[in-house]
Amino acid sequence: MPEEIPNLIAASRNAESAYLEWRRVQRSQTRMQKLRLDVYEGTQFYRIYCNHVLPWPVQTAAYMRSLMEGFNAFHEGAAADIDEAVQARLARQELLNDGSRRCAMVIEETVLRDRFADNEVIRQQLRHLLAATRRAPLSLGIIPFGAVRSSYRPTETFSIYGDRMVVVELVGAAVNITQPREISLYVKAFNDLAAVAVHGEAARVLIANAMNALR
Repeated sequence: MPEEIPNLIAASRNAESAYLEWRRVQRSQTRMQKLRLDVYEGTQFYRIYCNHVLPWPVQTAAYMRSLMEGFNAFHEGAAADIDEAVQARLARQELLNDGSRRCAMVIEETVLRDRFADNEVIRQQLRHLLAATRRAPLSLGIIPFGAVRSSYRPTETFSIYGDRMVVVELVGAAVNITQPREISLYVKAFNDLAAVAVHGEAARVLIANAMNALR
């Protein structure tokens, strides 16, 4: 059927690059940060949903480092270039500072409470997040504990880059989705999640509560 042609073309182009096992790049954290750099640079509107960590546009350097060290340990990787990888991710954040791009993020409230680093790293990160909620290019929604959802809760983190790609992060791999039909499903999921999230001052209250809970 004619309406299926865009999906078939996308599936053909994406056949070899759709699935990237983390073990293929775990020897270099810097290489991981530079994957899809052309996608980041060519996108004006990012939408990101995370249910276990804060999204990369609002991470501090110390938070990034803790994540990368945890990734190395879990995947038994031998990457020795974490300093360079942190700088590469910080450079990617600069894409959002030129005024031409926007980023909408939705996270679960549990992300504010989970501690995979020491309290000072988390405290600094939450302070940074509070400041980021007042930056014009960024929109942060937080889904509170016990929120009534209009649809199911995704188990995976996903990022939507414009209308051309969705990147889904799994335990062992990243999956690149380019079929328009599938992209539209993730856009719908993101919109449903954003609709039950709190924003603005209500989101800042949740962040402040998480900071106060640190001991």
